[in-house]
Amino acid sequence: MNVTYRIDKDILYISIEGRIDANNAAEAEKKIFEIKNDNAGKHVVVDADYLEYISSAGLRVILRLRKEEPKLTIINVSPDVYDVFDMTGFTEMVTVEKAYQRMSIDGCEFIAKGANGAVYRYNDETIIKTYYAKDALPEIKQERENARRAFVLGINTAIPYGIVRVGDGYGTITELLNAVSVTKLIRNNPDDLTEAVKYYVDMLKSIHAIEVEDGEVLDMKETALDWADFVAKHIPEDQGKKLRALIEALPKRNTLMHGDYHTNNIMVQNGEPLLIDMDTLCMGHPVFELGSMFNAFIGFSGTNKDRIVGFFGYSYETGVEFWEKSLKMYLGTEDEEVCRSVAEKAMVIGYTRMLRRAIRRPNEADSPAMIARCKERLAVLLDKIDNLDF
Repeated sequence: MNVTYRIDKDILYISIEGRIDANNAAEAEKKIFEIKNDNAGKHVVVDADYLEYISSAGLRVILRLRKEEPKLTIINVSPDVYDVFDMTGFTEMVTVEKAYQRMSIDGCEFIAKGANGAVYRYNDETIIKTYYAKDALPEIKQERENARRAFVLGINTAIPYGIVRVGDGYGTITELLNAVSVTKLIRNNPDDLTEAVKYYVDMLKSIHAIEVEDGEVLDMKETALDWADFVAKHIPEDQGKKLRALIEALPKRNTLMHGDYHTNNIMVQNGEPLLIDMDTLCMGHPVFELGSMFNAFIGFSGTNKDRIVGFFGYSYETGVEFWEKSLKMYLGTEDEEVCRSVAEKAMVIGYTRMLRRAIRRPNEADSPAMIARCKERLAVLLDKIDNLDF
């Protein structure tokens, strides 16, 4: 028997390994309560991922813990141990969550990576998204709810149908029979982006055609104003005031947006685009979506053109061409001046977000170069742009 712990935000996870029976129940109780008392005020969760057996003596330890922690939760409980909790009535007193199936991504085809996780093809029918955060269950549940909401609203999206354990973390599994990402379509044919652009823009337009109610998803305008307030402390005062004023002046929009819309997050199945990676679902003016898109294809690689190769597997030049063609198709015009004007509005949002990110990550190798570039570009853009609406 071994008792360890970890802390994530305001949650104290107490892990119990091995067996708890009459021989070691007193020792286990002593360790558990020492940990709890040393971390008073935190919500206690018992992680039973490696608990192999628990006797009546062990159950009494849990019962005494529950008396002091009325909201006690027990997670990652194996079927055998769960049966013990269930037979004795513990499941009626305490929230007991069964362990998730364990799956390995060893040897799986890597599809793409995003802000919160990476996606792999497990077999012809299934993809697995693994999450970087070890305690990603809240994110996973929110993403599943976002995917369900988007599906109900009419978006052709793949809804994760199961949660699994992958290594020390969590993942989700989604049925995507023989689907390929738009990223892969581009890599397979970088000289002709027509098909990839059409899938990409068709899906984007279908998302932006939907209006949602206030409070249904995150309002990106509020988030962008927070970015502007942060950035304003690091740029000249007049620029900071204008940046905030430009965002504040954007008209209220309840347009549904993906929030992290790039080619890794669009799969094509039987000739239809499918949206994945729904944890960033939000609403607001489409300029916020375009700002995120600019960053993905151009902005983040501005100081290191190899970055896009590592993220998408295609060149910086291909990313620029894809961004320009997608913007023209989205706006429904070949007018270079119109497209340039909208692109510059998107860049204001994109560079604001990147500058904040680089300042908050000073130890990254290219942060100084990124900070300098963002400040330089924002200064030029803010001097010439009078509004962000289009």
